[in-house]
Amino acid sequence: MMVAAPLTTMPLSSWTRPPDAGCLDGLLGKKLKVRAGEPIDIKIPMSGAPQPACEWSKGKTKIEPSKRTSVSCLLFTFHPCCITITSDRRYLETTIKDLPAPPTPAVKVDTVPKKTTKAAPAPAPAAAPSKTEDTGKRTLKPYGKRQDSTGSTSRSRSATKELELPPDDSLMGPPGFSGELPPNLSIKDGEMLCLKCTVKGDPEPQVSWFKDSESISSSDIIDLKYRQGLASLTINEVFPEDEGVYCCKATNSLGTAETKCTLKIMPMEQQMNGKGGKGDKLPRITDHLKSSEVQDGTSHTLSCKIGGASKFDVVWLHNEKEIKPSKDFQYVTEGDKYLLKIAEVFPEDAGTYTCEAFNDIGETFSSCTLTVIIPGEDKKQPAFKKYPRSQTVVEGKAASFPVKFEKEPQKVSWLKDGKPVDETSPRYKFMQEGKKEFAFEIPNCLPTDVGQYIVKATSKKGETTAAFSLNVHSADEL
Repeated sequence: MMVAAPLTTMPLSSWTRPPDAGCLDGLLGKKLKVRAGEPIDIKIPMSGAPQPACEWSKGKTKIEPSKRTSVSCLLFTFHPCCITITSDRRYLETTIKDLPAPPTPAVKVDTVPKKTTKAAPAPAPAAAPSKTEDTGKRTLKPYGKRQDSTGSTSRSRSATKELELPPDDSLMGPPGFSGELPPNLSIKDGEMLCLKCTVKGDPEPQVSWFKDSESISSSDIIDLKYRQGLASLTINEVFPEDEGVYCCKATNSLGTAETKCTLKIMPMEQQMNGKGGKGDKLPRITDHLKSSEVQDGTSHTLSCKIGGASKFDVVWLHNEKEIKPSKDFQYVTEGDKYLLKIAEVFPEDAGTYTCEAFNDIGETFSSCTLTVIIPGEDKKQPAFKKYPRSQTVVEGKAASFPVKFEKEPQKVSWLKDGKPVDETSPRYKFMQEGKKEFAFEIPNCLPTDVGQYIVKATSKKGETTAAFSLNVHSADEL
């Protein structure tokens, strides 16, 4: 606590020195946090005429100058001065941050008046002893600086603690967009979509995306990003079902803002020299993938022969998810052979693999099953001794898919595109030879039989599956 008379309190930025008035401002009313053992430096800008008297107190106890505490009061004619109190064995007066350096003081006032009697004089202030004076004590050094072995000084973060004021609430604001989404956008089927907008607001807004009022999130198809105020939505290849109204919404504690874009997908144009242009044919698989068992930790290659069309694209899938080419999974083309090379097989690589070839005319595919054998572990039963294999047939011809198991299964069932095949239909034949051999046959294949098939075997110890596919072409397509 500090008392000054006469006293006028107001911010320094708006204060002008009136006649016969004093000023007290600065750190009064603020809380200071310091570590135990560190110095405390409290400075109060002050001026006035007539000359004000001042004193310091802790609680209701007046602070007197001592070995641990130094109190000084400097009065300036035109500028506020600094009153310094320390709680350390060393200290010098320093200028408050962001205030101009004080000019030469006109008057120096000691907080303890001199005695006029013959009694012992009061102790002199110990705020700034000279470095050259032989006081018998160690030399004081400037606050906030430390000396190295050469005697030079450098700033020390641990010695200087600056008071940080809270952020100015006047700078906060609700969310908004300095760059909005285009109101309408039209792109062609198969092209890339990239929507971007610039978000502003304080506190930092949270961003969310919607399509036709339904929330969307990042996936294998949609890539959402938000960094340094830039929000983006990317779809590498759009389809007609991606058409709709896209909305980016920004929200913080002060409000919500949104920007919308209506996306229209235009039909893909036929190209004479494009992939599957006019006059081209549907791709045809002439040598299908083979299911197999692979040892954990070894390399493996899947191979598929494709012909028929002059232009087409090929993509590989694992458990219906596209495999991105990488050092672990390499796409290789050798003439009409299309290979997927797996550098090192891991247990999670087990499952269904599909090779798809497509152009503007249509698509064809081949599927197989990869079983990973882990050393020291038993095979999952009932294990396959002979796997079914994908086929390409001419419409009206028969297709047969035989399988064989190592042990007798309790039940064998067949599925097409995830749904059970109707075993009561006269179009299909289900055969069994002995206890371990089974077969599924379609005597007269139709275009509706094209699809992905699975055979599932069940036993007391669990179940196993194997995948295969069927492609049906007309005579003109082959």
